Amino acid sequence: MIGIKQLRTLFQEVAAEVNAELDDNMLSFKVKKIIVSPTESHLVKKLKDQAGVVLAFRMPSADSAIIDADNYAELNKLLFYIIEKIDPGTHSDEKELDHYNMLQKLTSAFKLKLMDRLMGNDFCSTDNELAKGFHTEFEYQEFGGFNGLSVSFDVKDFYL
Repeated sequence: MIGIKQLRTLFQEVAAEVNAELDDNMLSFKVKKIIVSPTESHLVKKLKDQAGVVLAFRMPSADSAIIDADNYAELNKLLFYIIEKIDPGTHSDEKELDHYNMLQKLTSAFKLKLMDRLMGNDFCSTDNELAKGFHTEFEYQEFGGFNGLSVSFDVKDFYL
């Protein structure tokens, strides 16, 4: 199973790399806070009044796949959000689309960096792989007023 602290460190490093590479138009969309939570419902409490863009992720769950003593692995199910608190009705349709567009660009940059790290075996152990590709969804008014994107994916690792 993936180590929670290793995962947090990975997300911190990737967020710092992405933040450092943002152009002038994206500077206000730097990730300002990283939040880890065991459940999505607990994220509501942790996010409460956070300002700016937040990278929040749920601690991964895992399903074991055991064929025999020499052939086993775990599928770690990961979910993260790149979100920002927005009061409903404060944005015109065009401004809302612009906001989602900027968060989408940030999320895409984050996914590319994360994929490089995961596929380059620079995470957990030397025996892991991206078992399920990224699934990305737009989010509206999640966790008490946050808009942005969520990304889910699986990482297969061979250490129970």
